Amino acid sequence: MTPLLRWRPLRTLSVRQTLVLGAGLSILLPALVLAYFQVTSRLEKEVELRVTLPMQQYADVLARGVAVAIWNLDRGVATELVDAVMRNPDVARVTVSDEYREVFVKRQVEGLVEGDILREERPVTYSGKRVGHLVVEMSTTRIKREFLVDLAKLGLALLTQVVISFAFILMLLERRMIRPLRDLESGTTRMAAGDLSRPFHWFRADEFGTLSGGLDRMRQNLAALLSEREQKTRELEHELQERRRTEAALVFSQAKFAAIFDGSPVAMTVSHHGGDFRVRDLNGAWERMFHRSRSEIVDSSGTSNGVWRNQTDREAMIAQLSQTGAIDDTEVWMCRGDDLADILVSITGRTITLEGESLLILAFVDVTEKRRIEGEIRALNATLEQRVNERTQELTEAMERLQATQSELVRSEKLSALGSLVAGVAHELNTPIGNSLTVASTMADQTRDFGAAMASGLTRSRLENYVANTREGTGILLRSLRHAADLVASFKQVAVDQTSVNRRRFNLHDTVEEILLTLGPSIRKTSHEVRTDIPATLSLESYPGPLGQVLTNLINNAMVHAFEGIAHGVVSISAEEQGDSHVKLTVQDNGVGIPAAHLERVFDPFFTTKLGRGGSGLGLNIVYNLVRDALGGTIMVASAPGQGACFTLVLPLQAPVVDPTTA
Repeated sequence: MTPLLRWRPLRTLSVRQTLVLGAGLSILLPALVLAYFQVTSRLEKEVELRVTLPMQQYADVLARGVAVAIWNLDRGVATELVDAVMRNPDVARVTVSDEYREVFVKRQVEGLVEGDILREERPVTYSGKRVGHLVVEMSTTRIKREFLVDLAKLGLALLTQVVISFAFILMLLERRMIRPLRDLESGTTRMAAGDLSRPFHWFRADEFGTLSGGLDRMRQNLAALLSEREQKTRELEHELQERRRTEAALVFSQAKFAAIFDGSPVAMTVSHHGGDFRVRDLNGAWERMFHRSRSEIVDSSGTSNGVWRNQTDREAMIAQLSQTGAIDDTEVWMCRGDDLADILVSITGRTITLEGESLLILAFVDVTEKRRIEGEIRALNATLEQRVNERTQELTEAMERLQATQSELVRSEKLSALGSLVAGVAHELNTPIGNSLTVASTMADQTRDFGAAMASGLTRSRLENYVANTREGTGILLRSLRHAADLVASFKQVAVDQTSVNRRRFNLHDTVEEILLTLGPSIRKTSHEVRTDIPATLSLESYPGPLGQVLTNLINNAMVHAFEGIAHGVVSISAEEQGDSHVKLTVQDNGVGIPAAHLERVFDPFFTTKLGRGGSGLGLNIVYNLVRDALGGTIMVASAPGQGACFTLVLPLQAPVVDPTTA
């Protein structure tokens, strides 16, 4: 019982008083709650429509309007816009500030009450740039005042409604509830006194009419004990029918089990568990596996039906069944009919109890072919190790031949580079030597003419002309021969470096220039160029020969692969010191770049995208081995399609000493 119902004054009220009180509260309380939510919802909607939405519209309009005024520092225009908004009596305050939050224009009403203020802010932007800040504040005081007046009117209407409702409810309670309760009270008094002959009367089909009908049925049911006995009889008959249906379902289940057993693809038998384990039943799969009929095997024992090839296997299986109560994958040889060969069978069995009888269910799986294949696999594995050793020996010999071939190709690549060097230098020497030969022959002709002139008489002007021509010719001859001598010296140094592995101190700038001098003819045959940016003071204690071959291969690789479809390509060679012990040498081109799928393989031997078109696949592999083994450094490549390739070499200023035969 709730605390309200346990309150003593309520417990002393009559039914009429309780109903009146309950009806009054049920009318008044929901009316008050509903009125509260309606008034609150109306106030929120009024505030939304008359304050919030106009305030947002004012803020949007003013933010766009005052942007130009703030940008032009025109307070007059901004003030007119703000005053136009202030004409709304609900607008309490408008503040416009510049981008430094200093007040540009501000208007507010007098006697402002801060507690009833709503606020809306907007940034002021001009041409995408924030130039100020806008704050619009509106008051809800006038709306709340109107709301209180409406609330008073609503309360008066609600009070009138409650008074009228109370009067109408009191009249209905008297006619539809109090009078029927009195009639029911007199009727139940008669039933308590034992008068069951007078029925209950009711005139309306309401709750009291239903209660009167129920009491009358109660009176009638007191004389219906015989009908209850008949009902119990019918229930017993229903239970008997249910039992018959259960027995029929059991018969159907047994038939279904028999069908599943006989249709199973696994050979199965059912035997009596105990004694001589006579066979009670078997399925068609067992007949097909063993080529024996059902009539031949059913009601027979394993000791006499000739299925077991070795009775000791049967006895061992029975012993296992006695110990563990189950048989799991036990393999035995069994005999088939029709003079067929014996088969190796895997037997699995479980015991069950059916209608008080212990039975053994066995499943038979033919594993003869499986075990034969496993034996062949074991024999194959026995010879596998020998075949693996033979194959390993063959692969070892093939690897040795491959390494020898690779070494020969590397030597051929070096000789090819040297041959290109010789051809280039020969082409370079052709010009100065040809010029020298031309000058010398010209001077010989002039000397012969001068001798003939001396025999006929020599003039001063003829002598001066001969001396001037001789001086000019000897100058040209000396310059050409000096150029040829420089070329021969450079070629000699580069050739010695590339055909031997000698460790010496050299200037990196001069060495690179000598290498480019020897590569000049092959470079000038193309429309591309090589640029250098190497400090003149950078020196290394290293191996100039391998370094020259590295640069030659990188430049030739760029000329072959980098500039397809490019009219004028540039290869840039730069160097800079890294700390006190290393130098970073960079070879970069502005070519087509290396695809991402090829970056990890560019240093692999025999990897080339121009096989049969001038690419051997060994150029960058030689570069990688020389940088790592001979120069003691590292090389990395970075590239992106269409952005060229960059090879970065990090070399020690003092290279480690290496064996010349391995470099």
